[in-house]
Amino acid sequence: MMSKTFTGVIFGLIIAFVSAWLFMQIAQFIAGGITSFWGESWLFYAVIIPCTLTFAFLGGYFYKKEEVTNKKLWLISLLSAFFITLFSGTIGAILGESIVRGGMETINIEGTLVWGTIYAFVFLPFTTAFARLIIGGFYSFIKTKK
Repeated sequence: MMSKTFTGVIFGLIIAFVSAWLFMQIAQFIAGGITSFWGESWLFYAVIIPCTLTFAFLGGYFYKKEEVTNKKLWLISLLSAFFITLFSGTIGAILGESIVRGGMETINIEGTLVWGTIYAFVFLPFTTAFARLIIGGFYSFIKTKK
C-alpha cells in the first residue's frame, strides 16, 4: 500500500508540472504569443500540493479496490478535478504568489478567492474530462503493477 501511495505522489508531482506547463503554453499562445518557455513560476507552486495529495490518495484507493467501474472513475475525476482546480485557483494561487513575490502585500486575496471559485465551477466540464484521461491512465498503471 505504501508503495502505491508513493507512486501516486511521484505521479502527482509529474502531472502537476506537466499540466501547469501545458496550461501556461496554451494561455500564452492564446494571449498573443509565447514570451517565456517556463512561464510564471507561481502556477507550478499552486498545483503541486493538490495534485500530489490527490494522486497519493488515488494510488492507495486504486490499490485497495479490486475493480473500479467507469461510472466511478468519472465521479472520482469530477471530484478530483474540482478539488485541484478550486485549491490551485484559490489557496494555491495565493501561496504561489506569496512565495514568488516574497509577501502578500500585492495579492488581491478576496478577488482570488471569489474568481478562483467561479473558475473551478465554470471550467468543470473541461477539467473533469482532462482528469478522467489522466486518472484513467493512472488507474491502468496501478492495476498493471499490482
